[in-house]
Amino acid sequence: MRTFYESDIRRRTLVLGFFLAGWAVVVALRLVQVQVLGHARAKAAVIGQVSDQVPIDARRGNILDRNGEVLACSLPAASIVVRPVDQETPAETEAKVRRLVDALGLTRKEADYVLGRLRRKSAFTYVKKKIDEEAADKVMALKLPGVSAEPATRRDYPHGPLAAHVIGGISRAETERNGVEAQYDGALKGVDGRRISYKVNGGRGYETHILEASVPGRDITLTIDATIQYFAERELARAIDEHEADWGVVIVMDPPTGEVLALANWPAYDVNRYPGPPGAELNRAVAASYEPGSTFKIITAAAALERGRVGFSEVFDCGAGFIRVGGTTITDHERFHLLSFPQVLIKSSNVGTAQFAQRLTIPEFCETIAAFGMGAKTGIDLPGEAAGLVRPADKWNRTVSLPHVAIGYEVRATPLQVLQAMNVFAAGGLLVRPRITRNEAPAGAAEAPARVIGERTAAELVGRVFEAVVEDGTAKDGRLEGFRIAGKTGTAKKWDSAAGAYVRDYTASFVGFTPVGEPRLSMIVVLDSPKESFYGGKACAPVFRDIARQALRYLRVPPERPVPAPVLTAAMPAGRTP
Repeated sequence: MRTFYESDIRRRTLVLGFFLAGWAVVVALRLVQVQVLGHARAKAAVIGQVSDQVPIDARRGNILDRNGEVLACSLPAASIVVRPVDQETPAETEAKVRRLVDALGLTRKEADYVLGRLRRKSAFTYVKKKIDEEAADKVMALKLPGVSAEPATRRDYPHGPLAAHVIGGISRAETERNGVEAQYDGALKGVDGRRISYKVNGGRGYETHILEASVPGRDITLTIDATIQYFAERELARAIDEHEADWGVVIVMDPPTGEVLALANWPAYDVNRYPGPPGAELNRAVAASYEPGSTFKIITAAAALERGRVGFSEVFDCGAGFIRVGGTTITDHERFHLLSFPQVLIKSSNVGTAQFAQRLTIPEFCETIAAFGMGAKTGIDLPGEAAGLVRPADKWNRTVSLPHVAIGYEVRATPLQVLQAMNVFAAGGLLVRPRITRNEAPAGAAEAPARVIGERTAAELVGRVFEAVVEDGTAKDGRLEGFRIAGKTGTAKKWDSAAGAYVRDYTASFVGFTPVGEPRLSMIVVLDSPKESFYGGKACAPVFRDIARQALRYLRVPPERPVPAPVLTAAMPAGRTP
């Protein structure tokens, strides 16, 4: 028989045993929670204390011209990063940042940002991104604790300002981009990889392992020809300087395909310094609209002739030099007398154009305008394209709008839209969509060209009107020996919204194509606010001629007609006879 003492000891032993067993169960459950259920989180926490993950920049794809010339590429570079170091004093941290300021030329704002991140023990901080490898080597030679150089790439544009508004550019921080760099960013940028860096020696050094390799971006091939682009930019700059224009545009296109061979804007900028001076990056060729003036008469003539409202033998009385329509007066740049239908366009008579245009109804005219692509984006694969402005038929003034639109007012178009319209005549009446890339397919690229006017209408206007504009009309200064050119000049007064009226400030232009027999180049030249020689035939047609001469020679296009042999004259001393 157990004594009370023995029973008490047994009871205490059982209680202690149950307690210890329960404690063991709790500890076991906690171990399961930490080591099994919470293993991933615990592992991540431990790794996070001794390592950090860093993205691996994918090599951005190249941008090439149609012949494989590199216009944009990515070169090896380095990004300087800094990590906190264990047991580093605040004074040592500040001294380290000061040395980085001296080595990298950091601004006060950048230095304060880095110092603040280090004080907060942020695991990883970029000090300077995408610097030259030579500059990175100089920083690493300082052997600053916690400072390392991570491999990167930097964008480089070998030709500087060439085709700046097509390429667009990308900022050093890659927060801003434009042009093809923006339009095809998804294809160019590739897929970034990941690397993990492990802390060693108290954070004074790191060793790195690649987790995922980066995938390079895809190359983009443009329709641009770097040589023709150079011709266009050089001649445009000369014209801007000669005529003191505010801005200018030249676009050169291959008529059958719509491929843009050159697209030049002034002012320009060096793509390596993107975005350049304020306003310089604006691609006015596709983003700026203007009242086209007399170049719009190519559409008016096509609308009237295609519908049989006018014939080539018809004569119009333009002797007054003006015509009154609904309380407004339309004038000519000089007084003419009787002009045939072709002469109205060759001489660019506003009075004659207004007369035959009024034989059209507003819906008919609007239908033709839309068919030529006016009032709608061309669909070129560049960002920021404007649609221009063509008001719906029910918004036109029933008395004055039709003759005003007929001569290129009350509508707005981009230079590319006007070139696309003229290209209809080069393509035998078909509307060919312009494009800027060769290995990409912009929206609508697979669609067959739409027929705008009959092939006969196009051929007759080219042969009997637009070619004569250059040979005998307002664009005589654009004649090119050996080649036939078809085109139309434009000189439009500019609207001053502050004054609420048109002022004596002009937008001059010339649009055309050559050779007429088998078109290889269609081109538009636009100069805004040229001084003195503000007529399109004087300011812009010679630019067309000079670019076409060089481009046709470069493309090895044979002359259409005999070139006059040069006449050589030998010099004779004064007083001598042969």
